[in-house]
Formats: sequence, structure tokens, C-alpha cells
Amino acid sequence: MWFVGAGRENSVAAQAEDIVAQLRRAECEAGAYEADMAVFERDHAELDRCVQRLEAELSALRQRRIEAYARWWNAREDRDRSLHIARRLRRRLERVRRRFRSLEGYT
Repeated sequence: MWFVGAGRENSVAAQAEDIVAQLRRAECEAGAYEADMAVFERDHAELDRCVQRLEAELSALRQRRIEAYARWWNAREDRDRSLHIARRLRRRLERVRRRFRSLEGYT
């Protein structure tokens, strides 16, 4: 049975080599994933900067939209106020003209 011991040692050595090979493959695979992660992290950082820039631009555009609407609203209010004054003045002018016509009849 002397060959059982020797074969067993070779079997343990073969198992150790198998484990070492698996370890190397796993470490290589982990390194590849690490490289991929670095690329993805750079892409993410670039996209994050782009999103922040676009959000700032969107915020500025929203503010401009609010200001434009406020200007429109104020112009509308001014127009309505002017139309109201014009209607009142037109009515007053008509009353004056009617009085003047009625006074002409007395002369």
C-alpha cells in the first residue's frame, strides 16, 4: 500500500494547484470588473455633471418663464385698466354731448 500514500500526496498537490488556478481566475475576473467599474464611475460622474448643469439651466428657464408670465399679467392688468378708463371717458363724453344737444334745443 505504499502507492496509496504517494498518490494521495499528488492528489493534494493537484487540488492545491486547482485551487490556485481558480483563485487566479477569480482575481483576474475581479480585476476586470474593477476596470469596468472605473469606466462606469467616470461615465456616471460625467452624466452627473451634465444633469446638474441641465437642472441649473432648467431652473433658470423656469425663473424666466415666471418673470415673462408676470410681465404678461401686469401688461394685461394695465390694458384692462386703460380700457376701463376709456369706457368711462366715452360714457362721460356721450353724457356731455347729450347735454349739449339738449341745451341747443333751448336756444
